[in-house]
Amino acid sequence: MPSAPRATLALELTLVLLFAFLPGLPGLLLLLLGGSEGRSGGIDELTPAIVFGLIDLAFAWGPVLLLAYLLSRRGEGLAAIGLDRFRASDAAMGVVLWVASWVLVYVVGSLLSGLGSNNVDFLPESLPLWFRVVDALVIAVTAGVTEEVVVRGYAQTRLEQLRAPAAVVIGLPTGLWGLLHLYQGVGPALTILCLGLAYAIWFHATRRLWPLIIAHVMFDLTQLVLILLLS
Repeated sequence: MPSAPRATLALELTLVLLFAFLPGLPGLLLLLLGGSEGRSGGIDELTPAIVFGLIDLAFAWGPVLLLAYLLSRRGEGLAAIGLDRFRASDAAMGVVLWVASWVLVYVVGSLLSGLGSNNVDFLPESLPLWFRVVDALVIAVTAGVTEEVVVRGYAQTRLEQLRAPAAVVIGLPTGLWGLLHLYQGVGPALTILCLGLAYAIWFHATRRLWPLIIAHVMFDLTQLVLILLLS
């Protein structure tokens, strides 16, 4: 348990979440104000795609570096958010959670398919194949690591330390995370929310983050590989 006052922990948590979610707010506001395309328009020229990709990486990894510093400064370390020594069982459980993720998304996605979705061009076909392959790997690893570390590992841990009710610990960070996926459409956003809640409940019960990172990376990478194969 960190020795800092609860007010300090609450302020740090707020800053990390703002740092993590603020870049996605303009697109969400545009969507809510009537921009139906949201983030559907991909960047289809190589140089701008590389530049904007690097900017996205900075925004994605920045909060992780910040929270790593905060954890180190308090003497907690990454073990405090479920990232202690990696075990072989973590890899096996990650594969199990990856398969379970696909089952959950298929069932929930089928039930919510009538709510509609937006066509998001994650890997524009006009870009070179080598770049699309690298981009797919970078997207999957970045999303899998940063989102699980910030949303599940750090945010849930801090809320527990702040003695928030279990419903808030599980629902608040994942709810914010799901909200920022509205650019994909209501159906996909709710499906992603359900997947996130399943991950949040699992982390709340086990305090192991490695399996979730593995499952998230593999889930995203599988989707992007399918996009590449079917394009």
